[in-house]
Amino acid sequence: MMRAIPGRPSIPARLARALALDGNPLRRASDRAEAWIRVGLLAVFLIAGPIAAQAAGGWVHQAGTPGRGAGATSAHAVKAVLLQPAAAVHAGAAPGSGAQVWVRAMWASPGAAARTGEVLAPTGSPAGTVMTVWLTGSGRVTAPPPEPAPPPEPGQPAAETVLAVIMTLAAVAVALLVVLRLIQLFLNWRRLAAWEAAWSAIAPRWMGHRP
Repeated sequence: MMRAIPGRPSIPARLARALALDGNPLRRASDRAEAWIRVGLLAVFLIAGPIAAQAAGGWVHQAGTPGRGAGATSAHAVKAVLLQPAAAVHAGAAPGSGAQVWVRAMWASPGAAARTGEVLAPTGSPAGTVMTVWLTGSGRVTAPPPEPAPPPEPGQPAAETVLAVIMTLAAVAVALLVVLRLIQLFLNWRRLAAWEAAWSAIAPRWMGHRP
């Protein structure tokens, strides 16, 4: 059985002193307010910190998971047949140089009638060339979707999630410490003002001078 060390306050007594509940007559109202503010900020950290960290970790995990947002675009690919050769617009452009020009073509979407329109085709492509064309949900020609990002390395999403959780907890702690410091500066300013007022009232009598 543990015994209290002689001359050392017990745990309840130390807790009461930390919360300004020890009945010390020299303790000011600002001291009690500061003690309870510390407790309140600690409670805010214990409640809001895990919530914010969980939200940040979930967001990072979703952002780092491959395949998220892959269905955000409704573009689909169809095969189009060029109805005319892709002639170079400029005389200096050579076939196969990588330049593209707008050429009339025909395509058919699944379950829809054949349509004609202009598509981009490499310069020099003859009529009858079959190429892939991307269409929107309304059937309009659009640019091909971007290439999917490579899958992350094993363990990378978990490491990023843990880092996000730690950084969020640290950010919440720093923000609460800044709030506590600002409150302490305000309370110290009030204490100094009270001390100066009390000294102005007591100093003349203490020094033997009447105002």
